Amino acid sequence: MPPSRRKAAVAIDDGGADDQIAKPTTGRAKGAAAAEIIPYSPAFGDSGVVIDMEGNSGPDNLPALDPGGHTARVAAATFERDGYKHLIKAAEAVYSYPANGSRLSLPAQKMLNFMIHLAGSQNFANKLYRLPKKVVRGNHKGNERIFDAVKEIYESSLVVIGPFRGRRSRAELRILSSYVRPEDEVEIDSADIHFQFTDAFLELQRSSQLWARLSGPAMVKVTSTYALKLYEIGMQRYQMDHPSLTLDIETLRKLMNVPEGAYKDFGILRTRTIDRAMAEVNQLAPFRVDMPEEKFKRKGRKIEEVTLDFHAKEEEEAAETFLERERHAAGRKARRLGNVEKLEAPAPAVPPPPLPDADDAEALWAAARHALGSRNVPGPLLRDLEAVGIEETARGARKLVLRAAHAVTADTARRGHEATMRLVLSSLTSGSITEVEFQVPASKPRKG
Repeated sequence: MPPSRRKAAVAIDDGGADDQIAKPTTGRAKGAAAAEIIPYSPAFGDSGVVIDMEGNSGPDNLPALDPGGHTARVAAATFERDGYKHLIKAAEAVYSYPANGSRLSLPAQKMLNFMIHLAGSQNFANKLYRLPKKVVRGNHKGNERIFDAVKEIYESSLVVIGPFRGRRSRAELRILSSYVRPEDEVEIDSADIHFQFTDAFLELQRSSQLWARLSGPAMVKVTSTYALKLYEIGMQRYQMDHPSLTLDIETLRKLMNVPEGAYKDFGILRTRTIDRAMAEVNQLAPFRVDMPEEKFKRKGRKIEEVTLDFHAKEEEEAAETFLERERHAAGRKARRLGNVEKLEAPAPAVPPPPLPDADDAEALWAAARHALGSRNVPGPLLRDLEAVGIEETARGARKLVLRAAHAVTADTARRGHEATMRLVLSSLTSGSITEVEFQVPASKPRKG
């Protein structure tokens, strides 16, 4: 066996003496216990990357690698400001797909997005990262499922299309070089997930010029791998000047992680994967995605290419999207299909969701303005108020914070319309937000 294929277990003294991590080594590990994780080392080259100069070139409108990208700076700034409420993912990673016809499960895809965002907070440095389990706990009921997802990522590689030495090439990148799995997996949220990306995957993120800004709360509510991939692509494109994306059918299948050999007929592929994914994304995302038939490219009766159109939602529809994300997941599919919900028993009590971010506050205020307009609240007063965010009060309730352009606006709203606003907010959020606060602009100091 060549040295590059040998493996050994290396102990790491970083938070627990029982944790073990597998890494490549050039010598034999005599007397060492068999490593649980099999490390990857390419037979030639380095950094876990395989270049296929004759590979499938893919569509021409996908992003290409470009040194000196801005994604790392955006990721660091976003993490510092929002934590995990918004996740930054390089466009090259968004448009990548699993190699060898494999696919990542939904929990693994979501966890990978959290991992990438965490690495971005530190400029995608080549180091061992710690991801708190409580960040991904909402999608995994036990530690075994969490580490199964990490192992799945470790054993996978991605295909990225981009230039290499002046030629358009197909790069196959390993994602993780190592990860830690404790022998005693304690069921507590305070523990961490330790992992390290390969050099090639980190360089992919660092060199990126384009990115997708994902909503953490929206992403965790997606229930299918097809919808999650479509959501990522849409979040990267919908605010562009030309947000449409034309793809041949084979590339579309790969990007949406359709299993190799499944749904070979386009009609079945469309009804089983694409249409269902579009319906779920349109229910939860700030954009709408359509695949108009008039843009199909046909050769005889066979459809060879399709076009996905992404459009930002209008104010009222964006407000309804916010309300849907705040509702309980039970019955979401029925609401999406337009069916009446019939619950045999009340849903069990669940802890309150995390505080919505500024984007959701704006959507909520847009819905509230629409409702308040029919309750004789003056339009000029409503237009003079701007949503700042949603905060918790000292009593544990939640309030919508509004900034008034003029002090008289805040005073008028507080004296004459606060009760109506509180009633409307409570109705729109099913009692989640029951109070409102008015901020006034700081007074300018008088000149002496």
